[in-house]
Amino acid sequence: MALVVLGIFVTYSDSMEPHRNQSERPTISPLFVAALLSALTFAIWIVAPIKFLIGFLCILVSAAIGLLLKTSALVRTHPQQPKLLQALLDLSCDREISGIHGSVSESLKRIANQRDPVFRKLAASRLRAIATDCNDLGNATVEFVSTESWRVVYEELLRSPGLHLYRSVAHIESAQYWQDGPGQQSTQLNLELHDAGVVSIERTAIIADHLWPNGDLFPIDPLHSWLDLQHRHGIWLRLVRESALENDTDLLSDFGIYGSRAVGFQTADPAGRTIRFFLNFDFDKVQEAEVKWNRLAVYAISYRDILDQQH
Repeated sequence: MALVVLGIFVTYSDSMEPHRNQSERPTISPLFVAALLSALTFAIWIVAPIKFLIGFLCILVSAAIGLLLKTSALVRTHPQQPKLLQALLDLSCDREISGIHGSVSESLKRIANQRDPVFRKLAASRLRAIATDCNDLGNATVEFVSTESWRVVYEELLRSPGLHLYRSVAHIESAQYWQDGPGQQSTQLNLELHDAGVVSIERTAIIADHLWPNGDLFPIDPLHSWLDLQHRHGIWLRLVRESALENDTDLLSDFGIYGSRAVGFQTADPAGRTIRFFLNFDFDKVQEAEVKWNRLAVYAISYRDILDQQH
């Protein structure tokens, strides 16, 4: 009987050791071990004298203590295992993310089984890039690079239920800002949603001085026409010259605040086309953007007030 218990202990404790090959892992189940030991205890209690039962329980307790000590040693040897176990338990609460994690884990195991050094170098490089992307996603940030595909998400956000306010800061350094096809479509989307009362839109335009020279009432065209179109549809506009922010250069940015849900930051090329867009769903980042929005209001003048200066 002692040999049976010790054999189970050795087999199960060995199963806790890390193995390089999945096929080398023992197939013994913890539930099977528990059931077998329960059955043995019950059988001894039925047919054997009490001294045998006491002896068996002593052996069982000794084996359990040994297993506990071995587990503690493994935890000290592999300090990341408890964190990984906790991560798995946390992920199990989210079926969708847990499923993705399982798929990624299987892929990583297949990658680890490859031995070609060129492949492993390429795989490690790509995986580090993926890890960086995952870290950004973990910080509630999504990045779109060298593409207008972000405008699909832009529309999805503006049309999403519960979003009633969109505040936009446009840092305009080209007269062609939002004048290309995707830009015109986004403008029409703004007008459509604002006209329908779905979203209230406010926009502050930071305009480079060469596009709005001192002494001129309005910026040059087609920028002026783009702004005037939005005003005629009821969008609240504020304008500020870039030079007015020379003491607050941190305000020179292009961003949009989607209610209290997200903030997006845009980088444009000299022609006014978007080359990079970050979308962040961290509430603290939204609040920081709101602070910038309020600071900009100190320098800006409403488009309506500029129109009044015509008369």
